[in-house]
Amino acid sequence: MKKKESILILFSIILSLLIIELLLRIIGFKPWNYEKTETKNQVIFKFDPNIGWVSKKGIYELTINDKKKTKIKLKIQENGNRHIGNEDLQKNKIIFIGGSFTQGWGVNDNETFSYSIQKKFPDFSIYNFGQSGYGGLQSLMLLKKEIKNLKSSKLIIYGFINHHEQRNVARSRWLEILLKYSKRGYKEIPKIPYATLNKKDELIYHKPVSYIRLPLRDKLAFITLLEKFYMKQTTKYRKNIQKNVTKKIFIEMNKISKKNQSNFLVVNLNSSNDYEKILIDNNIKFVDCGLELTADLSVPNDFHPNVKAHSLYGACISEYIKKNKLLF
Repeated sequence: MKKKESILILFSIILSLLIIELLLRIIGFKPWNYEKTETKNQVIFKFDPNIGWVSKKGIYELTINDKKKTKIKLKIQENGNRHIGNEDLQKNKIIFIGGSFTQGWGVNDNETFSYSIQKKFPDFSIYNFGQSGYGGLQSLMLLKKEIKNLKSSKLIIYGFINHHEQRNVARSRWLEILLKYSKRGYKEIPKIPYATLNKKDELIYHKPVSYIRLPLRDKLAFITLLEKFYMKQTTKYRKNIQKNVTKKIFIEMNKISKKNQSNFLVVNLNSSNDYEKILIDNNIKFVDCGLELTADLSVPNDFHPNVKAHSLYGACISEYIKKNKLLF
């Protein structure tokens, strides 16, 4: 009797799961799938146990728009910085940090706003350490690592977008997106460090983490839904602290800059500009160069700024530097 009961229970569980799976498919839920890559399996990023990843030295050709066959070239230097053409250790330096907007994902080396700023300040050597996928915390950690090797840095510029808030605390949705696009230039599953705050309101650094991956996730929609539920529940508390964490990151970047006798500037590239008052109150220089990335300002079929947008960013940042005499 017990054997029959066990078989009946097992059958009931399997039937219930099949019904749940069918209902999920009907309402639009699907098993896990990875997004299409435009990197043609080129490994652009190398693993870093602390920061998560950093761009790998090399010259890469990327197809950004399959329909129009739009291709761009991306040249990465030894330390993960994007090629500018005037990296001279003997000159005073301007350092850029930030994410893909700063790095210039979607445009060629000579079309980024850091490249255009180099043309306007030829007596300085610009280093673009913007990294695709980075938020503020990873940018801060990379700055700490690289600034030791770059003496005479006169200006450090952080390109900020609102989404860096989520990245700084490793929200579930961002971890999911990273995994979705992990076939785009990564050899390993990307992991990111994140920050929280202690009772003294100080930053606490946490080791890199990634999105959960359960067996059969690519076959069953309810497994994908279970993953999503688990990740949301385990990271939802971070939403309440992401603004304060971001504020602390700005302050820490400013401290490091001052310690190295450098000016520090936060540039709004694409945000709702919630931080202007916070930055001013903390004596941190800020310029609003934010653009609404409409079709004429964005890479086709992508949300990144195009050549025109980079030109506008470059003009805005250059004007602020000159007006406020940040290099003189």
